[in-house]
Amino acid sequence: MHRHIPLVGLCLAVFFIMIGMGTASVALPSKYLQLSGTMRSSGWIASCFAVSYLLCQYPVGRWADKYGYCQVLALGCFLIAVSALVFSYAQSPQAIYVGRFIQGAGEAPVWASAPALLGRLYPTMRGRVMGLYNMAFHLGLMLGPVIGAWYLVQAGMDPFLVFAGMSLVALVLVVSSLWGRLPQNRQTVLPKGRGAGRTRSLWSVMGVVPFYGAVYGLLVSCLPVHLTAVVGYTPERLGVFLFVVYSGLAVAQLLGGMLSDRYGRGRFIAVGIVCISVGLLGFNGENPLGYMAAGAVMGLGLGCFAAASMALVNELAGHNCEGRASGLYFAAWGCGYFSGPLLVNSVGLAVGNWLLVFYALGVSVVAWRFKRMRG
Repeated sequence: MHRHIPLVGLCLAVFFIMIGMGTASVALPSKYLQLSGTMRSSGWIASCFAVSYLLCQYPVGRWADKYGYCQVLALGCFLIAVSALVFSYAQSPQAIYVGRFIQGAGEAPVWASAPALLGRLYPTMRGRVMGLYNMAFHLGLMLGPVIGAWYLVQAGMDPFLVFAGMSLVALVLVVSSLWGRLPQNRQTVLPKGRGAGRTRSLWSVMGVVPFYGAVYGLLVSCLPVHLTAVVGYTPERLGVFLFVVYSGLAVAQLLGGMLSDRYGRGRFIAVGIVCISVGLLGFNGENPLGYMAAGAVMGLGLGCFAAASMALVNELAGHNCEGRASGLYFAAWGCGYFSGPLLVNSVGLAVGNWLLVFYALGVSVVAWRFKRMRG
């Protein structure tokens, strides 16, 4: 039982953080409009988060490998709480930008260091524990907006203070579940040539991770706008669509991770890429019911790919490098997350989806041929 305390603590911590983040996401647009009076510069809300998130990923992973995961994760929770307080007491749009910058720096270790630590703590069940962690992540993301839109508004509570409180609860959970339970750093010497092979395989996986990030970015930006403006989805129907996608994603995270432990990572990475591609191309039709099915398939593919690929990157990294490998993973994810929607906006949804699919299939074929050449 004591062996699973870090797993339970980290899953509960990210669950509370994402519930708080979801409640704040409902109130942040109206807060920004109240302070600025226009949406003209609202893009900075995403850009400020993106800059700090991407810049902090690799350094945070490196610090976690060198100085300890507990301290880095606790610092991340603290910075997220600080950003929520900045949102609550903001008196200008610039304060919102500062809060988002701090939030991006705080979320970097939550996204990267926690999965790396779980892989180190549970080396024989990496896929399962990472899938469980990501499932808790997305369950909180699903429940947060509902709580923020229905309960907190009616109760008259400040959602940003709730966000700060949830983040501090997560900080306590991280410290109490990880303190004194982390493995000691140890150096592993690989046989001659094996380290280079691992490095090449790691970069092969990293090559397709931006595709995963780009599709995730479309899911929170271009696709909802398309369904609302072109297809005519109401907010209620759009909420059902997002619930279907995130439900499939959460379930596939757990099942894909567990099955990849048993049957291999490559199969489920491939299944994920195929399902994501089928889901993307399903949005090029004109059948409203087909969009729900396409979203469900895409969610399942995102979950399978994420759980299997994160576990594989953790395995390839080797001891004392898990944190920086995870940081690189989410840095690559972030590049796709913010460039994918820009690509689709410039060329259109149909063409952009095809370009993303061709990119993913091309990188996958190159990686497969490289694996065959290596024997």
